[in-house]
Amino acid sequence: MTQKKRGNIPGEMEGIIEIDEIIPPKFDWKGYIRRFNGVSTKVYTKKLRRKENKRYSDNPGLKIKMRQHVLLAIDTSASVSNDELIEFMNEMHHIYKCGTDITIIQCDTLIRSIVPYKGDKHLNVHGRGGTLFDPVLEYANENIKKYTSLVYFTDGECYASVKPKIPVLWVLSERSQLNDALPGKVIKLDL
Repeated sequence: MTQKKRGNIPGEMEGIIEIDEIIPPKFDWKGYIRRFNGVSTKVYTKKLRRKENKRYSDNPGLKIKMRQHVLLAIDTSASVSNDELIEFMNEMHHIYKCGTDITIIQCDTLIRSIVPYKGDKHLNVHGRGGTLFDPVLEYANENIKKYTSLVYFTDGECYASVKPKIPVLWVLSERSQLNDALPGKVIKLDL
């Protein structure tokens, strides 16, 4: 049996991870994201002619929709196996189905990719080198007005030295060891 270790080799590899079928989530994301983010939502308004304006009769009515924009980070270091990435993709799909806007950021020792997530069942994985959490935390601190929270999928095989300014949820794979030194809330995906 091999032990997981923190890698320190910069990675420039690329691969595709694809999930064949969506399995039920291992966690109640809808309730937890709502409690975790609290009132930190973005408000979108849309004018509707079908809805009558209660205050001004000649103007269109407004539809108000509250949405959360989550920065979802994926640890793409070599210590994270393809099975763990598939596990992360499945949970990420369930977070998306809860009605949140998601931006995926992939990081090993550097930020490799920042793309919006639209419910795809495949992911182009960039990286596969060592592990550093600080680049993602620094990016989240610089873009504090853009995102309501950070959800970081990882195996927990590293430490963070940057203090986050937004709420952070660390989601550890079921094969990983619990790391209490991470700043923010930590959960482990268990069956």
